[in-house]
Amino acid sequence: MSQDDTLPIVDTAEVPPSAVEFFAHCQAERERLRNTGDAFDEPLFNAAVDLALRKFQAIEERGAS
Repeated sequence: MSQDDTLPIVDTAEVPPSAVEFFAHCQAERERLRNTGDAFDEPLFNAAVDLALRKFQAIEERGAS
């Protein structure tokens, strides 16, 4: 995931609504975790979000969403 916390530029028709909602949740959670003052492994968090978004895309491509 890019450091600017945005979805890659794609045709919105290609992005399942569940993926958009998940990404919005992740943006808010990332900000919350940044502001707690606790240790936060942001690269690991970003990798997990990337993985989940790839899974959403794979499911959408299979037509199972």
